[in-house]
Amino acid sequence: MPINPVGMLPLNVIAWLGLACVCLAGCSRTPPETAVTTPDSIESLNQPRIKVPVAAKEERAAKTKALAGFEGGGWVFDPVYATAVNADGRDLAVCGFAHQPGTENSVSFAYYNGELFLSDDRAPAGVSVENQFLTLICSHS
Repeated sequence: MPINPVGMLPLNVIAWLGLACVCLAGCSRTPPETAVTTPDSIESLNQPRIKVPVAAKEERAAKTKALAGFEGGGWVFDPVYATAVNADGRDLAVCGFAHQPGTENSVSFAYYNGELFLSDDRAPAGVSVENQFLTLICSHS
């Protein structure tokens, strides 16, 4: 068996190690995706939204999530409404406004895909990303 004078390893061991590295490198590559699927919510952001009825279950979920995200207690909700991309409620967003009586605290909010989005009251309307997103999903035709 020939000996590699530099590393003192047999050449066939070096050849096997090289082959193993090449095989491992080839196995770690992922094949390219042939089709990219877009989540329903991302696809729906480019579609016009309409006002749809709010089911009691969805209203409760939105208010519960909103109260968990608000600071302090005593929040009063204006009637909530919902928007979606079709009358069946696809891509539903439950939107509303709440305030604390006796204070200047108020907030617009949306419960969308299980997440609560609150308006940024420090930024003028439409300036912050939060306000732009709320405008986008809560506006209806």
